[in-house]
Amino acid sequence: MRHSAGPCSELRRPMTLPTDPLLRPVIPPRVLAGLVDLGRRDGAPVASWFAGTGVDPDELTSPEVRVPYRQTATILRRALRSMPGEPVGMRLGRRDFLLSFGMVGLAVRTSASVAEAFEIALELHRASGTLVDAEAEIADGVVVLSLRQRFPDPELTVLVVEEAMCSVVALARSMIGADCAPVSVQLSYPPPPYVAEYHRYFECPIRFAAGADHLVFPVEYLRRPLATHDATIRATAVASCRRLLAESPAPDLVAEVEAVLSLSMATAPTMAAVAEQLHVSERTLRRQLGAAGETFSALRDRVRERYATVLLSNPAITIDAVARRTGFSDAREFRRAYQRWTGRPPSTVRRDSRDLT
Repeated sequence: MRHSAGPCSELRRPMTLPTDPLLRPVIPPRVLAGLVDLGRRDGAPVASWFAGTGVDPDELTSPEVRVPYRQTATILRRALRSMPGEPVGMRLGRRDFLLSFGMVGLAVRTSASVAEAFEIALELHRASGTLVDAEAEIADGVVVLSLRQRFPDPELTVLVVEEAMCSVVALARSMIGADCAPVSVQLSYPPPPYVAEYHRYFECPIRFAAGADHLVFPVEYLRRPLATHDATIRATAVASCRRLLAESPAPDLVAEVEAVLSLSMATAPTMAAVAEQLHVSERTLRRQLGAAGETFSALRDRVRERYATVLLSNPAITIDAVARRTGFSDAREFRRAYQRWTGRPPSTVRRDSRDLT
């Protein structure tokens, strides 16, 4: 690997992280590395995807490289536009589990049981470079795995969810067997042009436009032991992933509030509404946020700013639509708020984003 002071070297150099989470170089670029391999095999214009981003496609396999979400999203959008109608996310997710999950996949595969592997995957999934967050619930004999796009971006939803769901199923089949299949799949978006690929791969009932993204598995799978168990390798892999995650810790409560806000942003939820969804009193939520150095209004504005910045990068979404989706009654109110948050008007952010695409 080169050690010159090139663009990716800037991403690796110790630095004070920007306050804007879209600009923090914290995402392991495993998805981008897979995309480069896929694009080069297809003869796609890979170099053009990275132009002006400061990211070197030939350095993405280095374990030290981290990429901000802003550049990641720009590269993914360009790739999608150059491969229209292709199941890009599915192709990325169906790769070998080590290519999709890296050290997290190694920790999972060397666990003692599927149940232990599942717990490790939920704890450490961000270390794999996935662009979704995951949580699980066991009820009525099934495990419901819920996936949520970490930075909501309508243009990338299909790719991001496809990659995550297909990689989870690929990992499950590597542990349980080739006949492992979900009970059902629910997807928040309408059927893509290649919907037959979904049915061939998942081998279960699939519901589109479901409003959420869920993978449902039989709870019986959790009870199965793993023949690949190795306590020493698992401990080493888990420790490595935890060290990676420790570089950008997020308080649990803050992450939970951000998740609730992200899912209901258009309604501008109140603190009382969020507290109810988290099953705590409003007073308790206020006190716990204070202990984490946060206020509800600042947290809500930060989530709104983050989502608005993503939406502004898509020229097909009008300023009026961005305002509505982020909970504002009109575009003028949104413009004033965005200027207050960032020091820049939305039109400037949109122009800068257009220059990168």
